[in-house]
Amino acid sequence: MEHPARGCGDGWRGSEDRKGVTAAMLEDVVMEYGGAAVSPLEVYADVFKFGEGYIQKNKDDHRQVANPLGYYKAADADHGHYRIMFEDDFPQLLEELQEADFALLNGLSYWGRKNTQQHASKLFAMIFDYDGVTDKTLTNFFSGAFNAGAYPIPNYVVLSGHNCHLYYVMDEPVDLFPETKLQLKELKYALTERIWNNYTSTEKRPQLQGINQSFRVIGGKTKVKGRRVEAFRLNDHPYSVMELYRYVPTENREEVLRRFKDSKFTLEEAKAKFPKWYEKVVVQGNKTRTKWDIKGHTHGSNPYALYDWWKRMIREGATYHHRYFAVMALVVYGVKCDVPEEKVRADAEELMPFLTDINKDNPFTRADIASAMDCYDDRYATFPARDISKLTGIPIPQRKRNGRPQVLHLAGARAIQKINDEFNGTSWREGNGRPDKQGIVLAWRAAHPDGRKADCVRDTGLSKPTVYKWWDTKKEERS
Repeated sequence: MEHPARGCGDGWRGSEDRKGVTAAMLEDVVMEYGGAAVSPLEVYADVFKFGEGYIQKNKDDHRQVANPLGYYKAADADHGHYRIMFEDDFPQLLEELQEADFALLNGLSYWGRKNTQQHASKLFAMIFDYDGVTDKTLTNFFSGAFNAGAYPIPNYVVLSGHNCHLYYVMDEPVDLFPETKLQLKELKYALTERIWNNYTSTEKRPQLQGINQSFRVIGGKTKVKGRRVEAFRLNDHPYSVMELYRYVPTENREEVLRRFKDSKFTLEEAKAKFPKWYEKVVVQGNKTRTKWDIKGHTHGSNPYALYDWWKRMIREGATYHHRYFAVMALVVYGVKCDVPEEKVRADAEELMPFLTDINKDNPFTRADIASAMDCYDDRYATFPARDISKLTGIPIPQRKRNGRPQVLHLAGARAIQKINDEFNGTSWREGNGRPDKQGIVLAWRAAHPDGRKADCVRDTGLSKPTVYKWWDTKKEERS
């Protein structure tokens, strides 16, 4: 697991940076735009909605609710420790974190004692690192937010050294289903690239961080002796997810609060219609999602055929704004196909030069891969292809059988082959019953009139040059 301190984004290099910008200067800019200093506890009480029952109290052990997790470490220690932040003990627990040499907290709640993405339960606030800040760039940011409406006005600005953390508090905590985690990550990436630009930061490359990122505790120590992390309130209006989506390009918008549809069947009807599901879920009480046996349904000897197909799709269709999600989808396909984790990581690293070439000014890094590898989790085994296509911008055509089972669908394809042969006076097979390659391509096209060349390569196992060679030919054109 990535070290909790990595990418915390403090960036403090002294009471004054190389351009002479002090924390006091940044504070003046914040105050000029209406920022009001608030206590650390005020911020966290607002973020985690104290009194509304969203996080557990230490003395209320009969109620199982997820909680925020603090992390702290002494300067001379090799390892840190986690703290479950119970609501009723929050003030004293926060004081403990603030007195540690190094302490982190974020805007999520977790099940258990580790702040891993797999254990994340709810998103209470979306928090952004904002580096390369000067009094001029911070003024530009506030001007863009308050005057131009180019990006949302943060609820809180936190000064951690000469840089900022921007807190956007959710009106209601967002449940973190596997699909929702990925969609919220896309939203955060899109907002980061909008907030962090040539006018608002001296840093050319924004830090693209997931929703699981942690930040220095408000009121805690910075790297400068005697200096504490300070918070200022700018906006009392909490945000819904869809309000935040209004600030990102249309292609990044997604209905992330989609819930599972209510069943159309009564329990008795479901028992008759889905006996295996009924036995597993109702009788045995096993509510884990069933993983489709892709290896068992793969034609040919390659159990990773679907995974390998997606690697080819990345090279054919990955774009700059979607390249991270293309790699994330590679990890998801690795889970679907039972590809070992280390092989998936190695394959992703092999793609780094290609993904960097898409935009050399913004290289694709191992940190991006480490973030994508968070999705190597069996809970993503049933992540739907339609959502992968939306996240990556790579079309994944649905294989149309019109409700027919595969055996009937293939029988129909063979019937079309036979009709074409009779009409053209040809045979799609030649010599020892082996199909000639042109015949395979033309038969596939007849059975899939809306199909693409890439689909034909995947389904037939022919090479890309072979499919392209015969794609637009007719049988009488054979050489």
